Amino acid sequence: MLGKKKFQPKLIYNLTLDDLVPVDNLYRRLEKFLDLRFVYKECEKLYGTTGKPSIDPVVFFKLELYGYFENIISDRELIRKASDSLSARYLLGYDIDEQLPWHSTISRTRALMSKETFESIFTKVLEMCYQEGLIEGKHQSIDSTLVKANASLDSIERKHPKLTVTEYIEKTYEQNKDEVDAQIPEEKQKSELTVEIAKEKSQSKSTGSNQDYESKTDPDSRMASKPGKPNGLYYSTHYSADSRNRIITDVLTTYADTVDSKALLEVYDRAENRLRQFGLTIEELSADKGYCSGINLRVLEQQGVRAYIPSKKQVNNNGEFTYKEFRYEEEENYYVCPDGKQLHFYGVDKEKQTRRYLAKKKDCQQCPLKHKCCPESARRYLNRTIYYKEYERLEQRLRTPRARQAYIIRKTVSEGLFAEAKLYHGLRKFMTRGIDKAQKRSYMIASVQNLKKVMGYIKKKINKAAKIAIKIIDNIFYENSFKCSQTEIVIVTNN
Repeated sequence: MLGKKKFQPKLIYNLTLDDLVPVDNLYRRLEKFLDLRFVYKECEKLYGTTGKPSIDPVVFFKLELYGYFENIISDRELIRKASDSLSARYLLGYDIDEQLPWHSTISRTRALMSKETFESIFTKVLEMCYQEGLIEGKHQSIDSTLVKANASLDSIERKHPKLTVTEYIEKTYEQNKDEVDAQIPEEKQKSELTVEIAKEKSQSKSTGSNQDYESKTDPDSRMASKPGKPNGLYYSTHYSADSRNRIITDVLTTYADTVDSKALLEVYDRAENRLRQFGLTIEELSADKGYCSGINLRVLEQQGVRAYIPSKKQVNNNGEFTYKEFRYEEEENYYVCPDGKQLHFYGVDKEKQTRRYLAKKKDCQQCPLKHKCCPESARRYLNRTIYYKEYERLEQRLRTPRARQAYIIRKTVSEGLFAEAKLYHGLRKFMTRGIDKAQKRSYMIASVQNLKKVMGYIKKKINKAAKIAIKIIDNIFYENSFKCSQTEIVIVTNN
């Protein structure tokens, strides 16, 4: 007989959320696993003693976590999805007939909560990961990714000058004047090299659009572009991850036009401070070449950290000969070119933190290799960084087998975490505006990723223990049943 379902609503239902949500549901386990009551004390100073009660801070943070577990970045969509989800209501402690907070309440509460409160939740989850033995702390992988801002390029407008014409001219002159300390007395040589330096600086020191334009919708967002990404307004998010189990030890959101090398030491210090609380010390660090700089290598060596960061290739604009074809005499402090001529120390570029070495003009004019060495300039010059010893030690480390392992670890750990966050946890776009709110969202996304790791690990551990217990019980039952069967055989034989 063909069955046809007919829905007839009841006036009274005898059931609860506890009956409807499965025992192994993720949010049911999360509600028992994560205790967020400590935020009451941190949020108490934000509220007064009179007036209408606000949304429960614990409910707010649970809503944030639920949204990023479900890859929801819109507050409207978050409330809409949580309202018709039984597991979400179980997590929040809202019964079937209770109305969830209005979506604008979520936005206002997020703005009210301090960045430190979001950080405390991230630290709490990180501590749980440590207690379960998921953090080793010795090797950290650091990487960054661009996250789209909640603003479009149509909101870009030219910045209004805050200086008078005279002040602007004086400031521009100070920023672009020649900073090289001349050492050669010949005025003619000095003027020629000054022209070369000025030309080089004008090419490398181009005024970016972010200096002249800003978004009126989100002034903290910056214009940026990467291969494979459309031009737009972005933030930059940096992850420091423990290489053992891919646990995120720190997350930092910066302006998109901030160079990665300038953010490395801050990310390292933040991760080191967190791990130090657990009695752990960072011994190795791997990152891509965008994080490489002389000052970073020097500071990390002073901290006793072995850095595996590929250095950027030096662009040779002079000719076919690179700096590797020149021999450096350290005691006399000069270079020897492939033709045997000397390049003597000329001065220091304070901006680039390099030493400049210059050949004599007559040597270059008479050199048979000039068309390969410096075809477009009167003579050859070289720049040597003041951190050359750190770079030499780095090159030696990068040739070791451990450097290859560190490269593979970084590719699988850092880039894998970013791929997971963008595909499943809402890191593609920050729907809030302002760098502080972007940092808050970064903390919650990283907390969700760490929660998945530690909860999955505990579930596997429980399942493994259950299998072992079942096996032991089966063995005991089998032995007892075997003994019983032997006794029965003896009785039957005697009879």
